[in-house]
Amino acid sequence: MLSFFAFFALSVAAATAETVVLERRTTPPAGFARLGAAPADQYLRLRFALVENNIAGLHDTVHEISTPGSSRYGQYLSKEQIHKFVAPTEDTVSRVNSWLTSNGLVASSTVSSGNWLMVNLTVSQANSLLEADFSTFQHEATNSKVVRTLTYSIPSSLKSHVQWIHPTVSFPTASESEPLVQSQPSTKMARSISADCRGTSQWTPTCIQELYGIPATPAKSVSNGLGVSGFNDAFANHRDLKQFLQTYRPDINPDTTYHFESINDGVDNQLPIDTSGDANINVQLTVGLATGIPVTYFGVGFSDFSGSLDDYLDQANFLLEMENPPSTVLNTFGALPEDFSPAAMMVSVCNAYAQLAARGVSYIVTAPSIFSCGDWTASFPASCPFVTAVGGTEFDPDESQESSLAAGGGGFSTIFERPAYQDVAVQGWLSTTGTTSDVPFNVSGRAVPDVSAIGAIPYVLQGTIMDESKSASRSAAVFASIVALLTSERVAAGKPGLGFLNPMIYQSPQGFKDIVAGNDNSFCPQFEFNATTGWDPATGMGSPIYAILLEVTRNL
Repeated sequence: MLSFFAFFALSVAAATAETVVLERRTTPPAGFARLGAAPADQYLRLRFALVENNIAGLHDTVHEISTPGSSRYGQYLSKEQIHKFVAPTEDTVSRVNSWLTSNGLVASSTVSSGNWLMVNLTVSQANSLLEADFSTFQHEATNSKVVRTLTYSIPSSLKSHVQWIHPTVSFPTASESEPLVQSQPSTKMARSISADCRGTSQWTPTCIQELYGIPATPAKSVSNGLGVSGFNDAFANHRDLKQFLQTYRPDINPDTTYHFESINDGVDNQLPIDTSGDANINVQLTVGLATGIPVTYFGVGFSDFSGSLDDYLDQANFLLEMENPPSTVLNTFGALPEDFSPAAMMVSVCNAYAQLAARGVSYIVTAPSIFSCGDWTASFPASCPFVTAVGGTEFDPDESQESSLAAGGGGFSTIFERPAYQDVAVQGWLSTTGTTSDVPFNVSGRAVPDVSAIGAIPYVLQGTIMDESKSASRSAAVFASIVALLTSERVAAGKPGLGFLNPMIYQSPQGFKDIVAGNDNSFCPQFEFNATTGWDPATGMGSPIYAILLEVTRNL
């Protein structure tokens, strides 16, 4: 018969052994097949996302400092001030470390705020720690292999302290480049454009400057900077940039270039054959349009975790650790369906973008098509309410009209609620249009895009001019260049940068030309959105009018 103390010890052990499933998926994503159990001695690096102590307070602060008319507008936070919102409590850190230590593991913090931990361990240890079944999965089209589990658990006492652990149930996307479409004529929306620019379907920097009224003179202040994102060891080519400037911006020094910043050992070997088309597009357009603004290319190396969300986190954390991050950051790489990765991880990435917004960074992403035939769900990171999502337009040289780009990616989030700054504009669209098909969408979700810009723009790749395609990623580069120039004007006047843009955008419809024709999806017509009067999920608030936006932002 057990003594009282022995029974008590067993009861305590049983209590401490209680676990709860933290994340689970029933099957791997389409295209992945399980090959078998992962080798027990294979090493993994697990990232633990700890619960922040006051993330709601951070969101409220971002709203206050980003909304024109607020008494706190433009009062951005320091790293230390942000840490007060996102650092985990001492109790959280103690509980998680005790759990890991009791399993013979040691964690290291990867950021100064302490809300991310990293643990190196074997597959065998991970299976034991997390009650998991780590297996090797292969992508059928690419033959690439990853080690993942379809479910994992943690002690129930840690449920309120750990948000997620990765890599576990999140799989990488097979392709993280935005699709391009061949140039086609479009319709509607007249602008006053010179004959030289009207006669082409591919828009050079000079014609884009004319289209939107962007100045060709150097920026008044160069202290703000423009960051361009690159992932998976993608890099731009200096020689191609020089040829681009000689061809399309002969009025500026052709040796104008950019600074390269490596994250996770990102490479920049300048071999022409390794040059990324997306990287070239973004660098050439930002250097060619944001005249005089220093451009930094942030090249992220191949992630140990094999996925865009990890790379987004690493880049965001790198920027957050900088004393003076660029005031404007462009990211056009990758577009994830919201159902491809766990929602908790997307929320964490979005919260990292909220921290950048609190630092005064304008984070601009593309809203591309992801060939999702079956719903009207927005892609991530465009669906994050703390970034500015840019859709695409194209131009009909015969009609001098701009319309929605057929490779846009409008839609509604199923993860993020519609932010207050969108309510009036989106409700206006819903009241006149609403659901036009039997396929529903989440009318209360974050709506995408916010704005749009021209997307049919030539660039140089390996010494060859590429002018037969168009994409919303080029649109985002155009808009980011405009934002960098507007920010420069404010900085030159002794004011803070623009920071998180969306509240200002939705309060300033006069700063955008309404796009009223075209649709955003030529691949799945039954799931397309049409451009209409006012905000719409094809082109957002419309395309920028630089002169009016300059007046608006000068007076903030």
